[in-house]
Amino acid sequence: MLSCLKKLIILLGAYLLILNLAYAQGPVKTFSVLPFKINAPSEYEYLSTAAQTMLATRLTWSNHFEPVNTDIHSVPQNLAQAKSLIQKVNTDYLIYGTLTIIGNKCNLSVHALSKTGQDMPINLETNLDGLIAGLETVAKTINQKIFFKPEVKKNKPKQTVVLNSEFVYNETGQPGSFYLNPEFSFAGNMHNPNKWRSQTLPFAAVGMVAGDADKDGQVEIFILEKNKVHAYRRVKGLLKPLATYETPFTYQCLNINLLDLNKDGYPEIIVSARQDLSIHSFMLNFKNNHFKVVQDNIPYFLNVIKTPPYFLPTLIGQKFGLHRLFDPDSVYELVKMHGSYQPARHLSLPPHANVFNFTYLPQGKDYKIIVNHNDHLYVYTSTKGLLAKTEEMYAATNIGFSYYETTPGLGVSKTMEPYMYYISARLIPINLTKEENFQLLVSRPISISSQFFARYRNFPQGEMHCLFWDGVGLNLLWKTRRIKGSIMDYGLYDLNGDGKKELVVCINTYPGATGLSHKRTIIISYTLHQKTVQ
Repeated sequence: MLSCLKKLIILLGAYLLILNLAYAQGPVKTFSVLPFKINAPSEYEYLSTAAQTMLATRLTWSNHFEPVNTDIHSVPQNLAQAKSLIQKVNTDYLIYGTLTIIGNKCNLSVHALSKTGQDMPINLETNLDGLIAGLETVAKTINQKIFFKPEVKKNKPKQTVVLNSEFVYNETGQPGSFYLNPEFSFAGNMHNPNKWRSQTLPFAAVGMVAGDADKDGQVEIFILEKNKVHAYRRVKGLLKPLATYETPFTYQCLNINLLDLNKDGYPEIIVSARQDLSIHSFMLNFKNNHFKVVQDNIPYFLNVIKTPPYFLPTLIGQKFGLHRLFDPDSVYELVKMHGSYQPARHLSLPPHANVFNFTYLPQGKDYKIIVNHNDHLYVYTSTKGLLAKTEEMYAATNIGFSYYETTPGLGVSKTMEPYMYYISARLIPINLTKEENFQLLVSRPISISSQFFARYRNFPQGEMHCLFWDGVGLNLLWKTRRIKGSIMDYGLYDLNGDGKKELVVCINTYPGATGLSHKRTIIISYTLHQKTVQ
């Protein structure tokens, strides 16, 4: 009898636990965000739908809190009107608010109204540069109040990086598991298991990016050609071709990025492209081994940068200048409004920075701004004060185009020689050691001829460098051994599916000065051995 009673108590406890878990998870809730009411000069009217889009993006929580589109474009004037509107919308929560701007100060007043009539008001003061961060705070607050989702802060174990023998440590860098003087060692092991090399691909690459674009659990590698985008997957040590997307032959593709902009789980493949003096950037999806155009003829050069204060990947854009290649102070965060991408937040950047050539380098609670100007890295404070400049050449490529600069009111002279602009290679903040200060991953092209001829941009060899800010300048932490060929693009990706990211480098072979039309592409990956130190 006692045994049966114990069994009954155990079964009852399990039943209550299941009910509790089911209650805790609950059904998927929906929300609709209305355009914001703007109390500000007319120049800020675009923020009405921009704030709406940004907040909806940041509120979306898959399988928990999902958006529902609505045709309502009016802003409720009071709570009674909001309660009337929510009855017309098939949604659990109606989000609406007011944005007041006075000078550089912003006041966000947001209401989250439930279908049962419960109102959650949220007020926040910030400045214009902190508007996106403010909307992120509002989204977190709403999610926490609805789902009681606490912010979990885990004490992560301190980690150190043990790199494979294809990497060389600098004597002045942070301590590693070994040291090998880079002045004496350039040769690597041909059969090193910590280095992978693809087969040679029959074209010259412009850029490369990798990620699981079709949600099948496998990583695709997208390689950009002058007017094509190729999709590959690593299978049994080789790159298996999946599909190719071709632009018009007169297009020139410049860079490629991957970012899930609409939060549907399928990242957009983002490509900057030009045709003469027109910009024709575009975005693709990759599903079922096919490319699909999701947006074309975007009139901005595009890039993806992790912007402060949270350093989340952000789409930025810039147009051609009126009388020069890029007008100063013309880089913006872009958001999609009414079917097209529009400027939302202006990025305040140091001199010579443009959409292609800068990044933010987190340093504890602050950050540095790194700008590649004329193939040298300039280091600025977060307030745009110049700190240092590298003597060595970094992030140089041969991806470029000609342009003219004119005096206002005057046309282009027929005798005027065009200038050449070359796209910067990526400047990637990384933090393999999980410390407060990030390091910078960047290419170091090596060519004697390019030092004497400004337009000679074919680099027969190069290295990948990991630099850190030592308080005085950018110093070398580690580097790869010499790579034969021109480094075109790079990043940290998990190509072999083992859950650990590798350093992946896209290079073009260098056939010599007489055979530049016969360049071919090779992908190389290096394992980054990491171990945890308690």
